[in-house]
Amino acid sequence: MPLIKTNTNNAIRGRITPNRGEQQNDCADVIAQITFADLGRGAGTLHNVGVARVDMQGRTAAGDANIQVQIGKGTVAAAMISNSVQQTTDPANQRGAANGTISVLNQSMDTGTVWTLTGTLP
Repeated sequence: MPLIKTNTNNAIRGRITPNRGEQQNDCADVIAQITFADLGRGAGTLHNVGVARVDMQGRTAAGDANIQVQIGKGTVAAAMISNSVQQTTDPANQRGAANGTISVLNQSMDTGTVWTLTGTLP
């Protein structure tokens, strides 16, 4: 089953909109640093760039990862990454899972809504 990117149309609580310029660039740059290994990490900050950071907020009971891009105490982007996406062992598919995560976080930043990444990779 391929990866499926879905806009939940649920607004991000506590959302802040980065200014056009440094904040937006920092957010895009910190999102681009996400790797497959990050999807398996525990709660805490994964990466920092300038004023932006990517945080693993924790996991759902099903093991889905809650990843958010934040500036200060405000959330810029939010995505839920399905546990099934995190289970692939093939290096090429792991890169695909990381790229899918990057994509849904960028789309979340653009729309102000929470996105999900689901599917099963070999």
